[in-house]
Amino acid sequence: MSTFKYQPYVCPELSAYAWRNSELTRTDILVAIPDHPQRAALLTYRADLRAWPSTGDFPNTRPTLGS
Repeated sequence: MSTFKYQPYVCPELSAYAWRNSELTRTDILVAIPDHPQRAALLTYRADLRAWPSTGDFPNTRPTLGS
């Protein structure tokens, strides 16, 4: 009997894309509110999320809200 347990390989890039897409989805409703107190920061954050895959920081350093 083998004690080996199968662990699927998770590609760091795919994980990063999934996280990025979930952040974009999570903030969709917030940027739709014209008077949201963090609207400008959210728009910048979302632009950073979209640009992130083309940076040298991808996938190791995630964009942060308000940075």
